[in-house]
Amino acid sequence: MTINWNNVGAMADICRTLGHSLENLRKARGLTQNDLAKLAKVPRTTLSHIESGAGNPSLRIVATLAIALGVTIEELLQPTQTSCVLVKNQDLARPMGDRGDVVKVSLLPKPVPGVQWERLDFKPHGLLPGTPHIKGTREYFACMTGQLLVIVEGEEYVLSAGDVFAFPGDCRHFYKNLDTTNSVGMSLVALNYDE
Repeated sequence: MTINWNNVGAMADICRTLGHSLENLRKARGLTQNDLAKLAKVPRTTLSHIESGAGNPSLRIVATLAIALGVTIEELLQPTQTSCVLVKNQDLARPMGDRGDVVKVSLLPKPVPGVQWERLDFKPHGLLPGTPHIKGTREYFACMTGQLLVIVEGEEYVLSAGDVFAFPGDCRHFYKNLDTTNSVGMSLVALNYDE
């Protein structure tokens, strides 16, 4: 049997990936090596060796650890990827641009199906007509600074800083800054595709 150097290097990468994934998944569940060893019924030294990246466990051991952690073997062998994303204010999408009274700022770095999350920067006495969404949609609006008025189907609701208002997003609605200074609101729309 011939083993070329590239295969050896690839195997070392797989072992390191397995070690990092195992350690991250174990810690994310609040388990010590001893806890996981008892749960999976494998020696703690085996776990330590695998987590160091130096282990070369059998498929049976990998499957046992995956089951104990409640993941698939594929997930256990996947490189750990950070899911953190920082988007600076100046880089956030402004879908409406500056339309005078209100600047809409999209707060989702990547689109999430059925969800819209926006910051609304109101100029003094700024007015923004809301867009009615599909039937069954819920909208959540939070006043972050100032005093904002939300009008839903002709009814008025005044929000002060810290207040949150939930309403059917499929109704006619408007937002208005009641202050003579800038105010900020947050809008979260949960679209309903079931109806």
